[in-house]
Amino acid sequence: SDLLRDGFGDNPLFYCLIAEVHNHQKPSGKVTVGFAMYYFTYDPWIGKLLYLEDFYVIQAYRGLGIGAEMLKRLSQIAIRSQCNCMHFLVVIWNQASIDYYTRRGALDLSSEEGWHLFRFNREELMDMAGEK
Repeated sequence: SDLLRDGFGDNPLFYCLIAEVHNHQKPSGKVTVGFAMYYFTYDPWIGKLLYLEDFYVIQAYRGLGIGAEMLKRLSQIAIRSQCNCMHFLVVIWNQASIDYYTRRGALDLSSEEGWHLFRFNREELMDMAGEK
């Protein structure tokens, strides 16, 4: 229910692109093979940016240009929305994705700028907020 409320309610916190291909065996005539979940945020040093939260193409459909087309659409959305860049994370062991993005010109900020990703879980948030 959080996903439906937060992404598809009156004030969505995120947006999705869905990649579909034709499949005559399905009643709808198509099947979902990938998605991109994104939202907009702001950095005082950069300005408005598109944050790509999740990006996935089913293994059997990789190498067909679907991911490249979704990145193209995301880039168009970012430009039309007056974003200055797109940020995203890639898990350190996913070398194939790291290579995919760097071939397209992405900068690895963990190497370039030395950033570390941190997180406070709900328990720590409750502690800091003084609520137990």
